[in-house]
Amino acid sequence: MKSLTSPQLAQLRTHLQRSGATPRQTSVLLPLLAQEVEHYMWIGLPFESALHKVQLEADHNPVTYLRHKHQDALVMTDEDLDQMTLDDIVFADRNQAYGAYDLRRAYNRALINAFVMSIGIVLLVLSAMNAWQRGEWVYVSWGGLAWVAGILLVAFAGFRFYVENLSQRED
Repeated sequence: MKSLTSPQLAQLRTHLQRSGATPRQTSVLLPLLAQEVEHYMWIGLPFESALHKVQLEADHNPVTYLRHKHQDALVMTDEDLDQMTLDDIVFADRNQAYGAYDLRRAYNRALINAFVMSIGIVLLVLSAMNAWQRGEWVYVSWGGLAWVAGILLVAFAGFRFYVENLSQRED
């Protein structure tokens, strides 16, 4: 089957948006609209004629037409899609109790904690190297300031990690 080119997909996306589809609806319905157009292209119609044929079948409302025709593939309503996060959509009909769902939800917080702690450790190492190179420790220098900032960042990340683990245990 001949697949659509990028400009043709962009034209279909624009058509869906002009017909009133929200960005989330557009991302869900675009592959279905492309499938309908590719079907007519497969039987020999050029792209414009295939799109026109789908528009006639849809009675100039492709969102309603695609929702009705492919309702078995679209398991969530638009309201559900607007309220759910990507993690909720990925784990919609799966077992959320075995841990992967919790790991995905905690990933961003863990990444921020790791980043803050890494910056703090780098500041501590740089200030220690500066003090070793000078042969003396001076708090009133960029090395001393970096040392204090590094200690504060590491302490902040550690405290935040501790609090998040306590809140996860309570859930």
